[in-house]
Amino acid sequence: MTPTPFDSEIEWHRRRVAEGSVNAMSDLAMRLRDRYRYTNDPADLLEAIGQLRAAIGYVADHPIRHALRVNLSALLLDQFQHAGDVPALQEAIAGCDEAIPLLDADDRRVAATMRAEALILLAEHTRDPVYAVEAVESASRLPRVPAVLFVQGKAQYLRYALTGDHTALVEAARVLEESVRTSPADDPSYLLRLNQLGDVLQRSAEHTGDESVRQTAIQYLRAAVEGAPRASGSLLDFKVDLAAALRDRGRHTGDLAATRECVSLLREVLAATPSDTRSWGNRCENYLVAVHGLVEQTGDLELLDQAVEIGRAARGRGSKDATIPQLLGLLHHERFLHTRLQSDLAQAVTAFGEAVEAVPYGEDDHVSALGNLGRVWFSEYRFTGDPEALRRSVTALGSAVRASSPDTPKRGAAEINYGDALYAQYEVSQDPGVLAAAGHAYREAARNEGLQPIMRIKAARAWAGTEAEAGHWQRARDAYAYAVGLLPHVAPRRLARLDQQRALGELNGLAADAAASAVMANDPETAVRLLELGRGVLGGQVLQSRSDLSRLTAVAPELAERLADTLDRLTPSGHLLGAAADERHDLDIRLGRLLDEARALPGFEDFFVPPALADLLASTVGGPVVLINVSGFRSDALIVQPSGVTLVELPGVTPDSVAEQAAAFRAALHAATRPGAGETEAQSNVTEVLGWLWDFVAEPVLARLGYTTMPSGAWPRIWWSPVGQLALLPLHAAGRFPDGAAVLDRAVSAYTPTLRALRHARARYSGAGEDLVIVAIGDAPGAKALRSTEREASGIATLTPATRLVGAQATVDAVRAALASHASAHFACHATSDPDDPSAGHLLLHDGPLSVLDMSALDLSGVRLAVLSACETSLGAHRIPDESLHLLSAFQLAGYPQVVGTLWQVNDLVARLVAVDLHQGIAGGEAVATALHHAVRRCRERFPRTPTLWAAHLYSGQ
Repeated sequence: MTPTPFDSEIEWHRRRVAEGSVNAMSDLAMRLRDRYRYTNDPADLLEAIGQLRAAIGYVADHPIRHALRVNLSALLLDQFQHAGDVPALQEAIAGCDEAIPLLDADDRRVAATMRAEALILLAEHTRDPVYAVEAVESASRLPRVPAVLFVQGKAQYLRYALTGDHTALVEAARVLEESVRTSPADDPSYLLRLNQLGDVLQRSAEHTGDESVRQTAIQYLRAAVEGAPRASGSLLDFKVDLAAALRDRGRHTGDLAATRECVSLLREVLAATPSDTRSWGNRCENYLVAVHGLVEQTGDLELLDQAVEIGRAARGRGSKDATIPQLLGLLHHERFLHTRLQSDLAQAVTAFGEAVEAVPYGEDDHVSALGNLGRVWFSEYRFTGDPEALRRSVTALGSAVRASSPDTPKRGAAEINYGDALYAQYEVSQDPGVLAAAGHAYREAARNEGLQPIMRIKAARAWAGTEAEAGHWQRARDAYAYAVGLLPHVAPRRLARLDQQRALGELNGLAADAAASAVMANDPETAVRLLELGRGVLGGQVLQSRSDLSRLTAVAPELAERLADTLDRLTPSGHLLGAAADERHDLDIRLGRLLDEARALPGFEDFFVPPALADLLASTVGGPVVLINVSGFRSDALIVQPSGVTLVELPGVTPDSVAEQAAAFRAALHAATRPGAGETEAQSNVTEVLGWLWDFVAEPVLARLGYTTMPSGAWPRIWWSPVGQLALLPLHAAGRFPDGAAVLDRAVSAYTPTLRALRHARARYSGAGEDLVIVAIGDAPGAKALRSTEREASGIATLTPATRLVGAQATVDAVRAALASHASAHFACHATSDPDDPSAGHLLLHDGPLSVLDMSALDLSGVRLAVLSACETSLGAHRIPDESLHLLSAFQLAGYPQVVGTLWQVNDLVARLVAVDLHQGIAGGEAVATALHHAVRRCRERFPRTPTLWAAHLYSGQ
């Protein structure tokens, strides 16, 4: 047995008991209880109860009997909590009732507090709120000392749980906070009180959706876990409560690290809990719930299989509770969604059917079972097409909606599922009334603030879809605008970048459909606005962080300083765990409060909000910006100029046709890298895609702008801002090659991910500062040698004074320092994109990578130009192309108003030719975009039938 702090004292009391001392028997019992609470070993508790019973038997008529009777009640409460021994609980209450009238004031308070504790346990066991109310009333009559306040808070919390009375929850938090505040930190019960306060605040966060309350709860719960001795019996309970809060953080914010930590904590708890104890079942339930949530996000089938086996074992214990069958049903259904095994579907139907039958109508578990059964029947309909399964699904889900409490997460989830089933019914019947009912269900879910943001957005998107289906385009526009307006809540700054990317990936295409609905409503200006708000969400956060605070500084300098500090600490982040994650959540909450404080100042109502349309139009003063929107509703080019928005319909462009061209282009690029007969065919296929881009996208736009011939004087400029997978194709290189019309012969092209990004680049641009750093790495460890990088560096250095970091000199730290001290930078090295985690795309330096995430976190001032003469530096992710997560945009976010990059792997020699030609043009006085334009045209003249050699290079920025 592991030694404990109580061992020596217990042995000393044993020796005194052997001498016949009744006081020693009492003291031994209480020390045994202390050790039981430390180790959770029931043998100590049973021995302690035996010692007290014996002691009471020796003092039938002595006043000490009443104190011993109260101590026995305390141990009997522990016995009930350990083994569910109801007679022990009843005996404890009877003992307190017997002793209280005969005790002095202090002991009477202790006994009355204990009796209230016993009433709380009885209320939990019977689910009868009368006992909770009695406990509240009893405790409220006692002095307001920490122990009494603790019991009163627990009783109020239980009253809330049994009645749903939110005032009881508020009161519980209030008295528990007072209990914690007035408890000495060395009080043995301090951590219990701290944990209970955290648990109540967590429930309050669930009720209100207030993440700041949940953050405070997690801080308290984590402090309880960290403060508890490793061998303490309370530690496992503390971990369960912390895990529950982390689970809900993950569910509501999309923080996958929180969900993983929750599962890890509960796995530790379950492994440390003997399977024959009363607490094992509840902890098993918590673990299965957490695993289900994690698998929903990750699709981890191995973890899911393990959870199913644990659930089956728990069910085999013969519990009459419906919770384990319901959880098994959820796990089987989740596995069916991934594997399509009908056996899982059948077991899910059976599990939820049993739960519906076992739980009384109207109880929460019955509502959950109905909703889950409806979801499973809907899955069966989708899998088999059985109309009876659809009918059952609609009936069950409708009942679940009606039985759920309004404005709760459970109600919102039921409404989404009900809407899905109704829409499927509409697809069969074409009944407009059914379509309207589906839209109503989706609308109610979208407006349910208790539902997690991503679910609200999906509901709003589905609601907008029903309006579009009905031809109500203005309503569809408004519903889509509602969905787009919620996007910042689904990827808040508090999340790690991977979590933000995953959430936005689930909403890919939302901005495009929103803009198309606005066009259908004859509102192209709103279409532009929706594209601005719905794309580049992550980049927009960084741009907001870099906004000028001088106006606020002039009015409220201390507030501006706090805001700047908070923004600096919320730069884009990789993985976050434990206290680091807590701190980031806290910073994001603080940021929200600081922004609210700033916007409350006169004249600052629009502080740090996205720019108005007039400001966006003004950012196009240097030339038109063409937003090319591709949606299943319609596709259009929206030409944005200071004078307004011009619409160009693109009837030949659809999401499917763009996806087909993008796939053909990727395949051709891959084939073009392999010498042989296939290379010629690959170049021909690339040429065909460039021709398609010309015919269906570029030529209609240029014709509307009047760019129909090669200019004889100054070249006009145009900024492309394509939406969706069109961003993966080279619009600047569109044309009928080798001899037909082309964008390259009509205008100088540039790109911008959003109008905000262009506006930011123009605000930061300064023509001053010609100092250049050249980073050239031809032999990075583990990468194919690049033979032309040093020649590229030398060639550029003959044109302009430059600092050179070559080979082993080009370390990550050295490059960071050089970027901060030079206005321009030229990279000649390897680069790579990462389709699974686009923020992990990187330049490969001598001692490691410089990633998209690394660059996005930098804030460089006074910089002018970055040239990324490397592969795939502007290739975005296929899952979330609208976020423009690549090296080119990362350099822009870091501060460079002008960036040159590439869309795919480039030939080493050709990259050198284009790079040197570009710098010759710049040295000759040409603007960067114009210099690149002519360098690419000259490269095209050298390799007219090999577009992969020259079409990859592009310019982005002011």
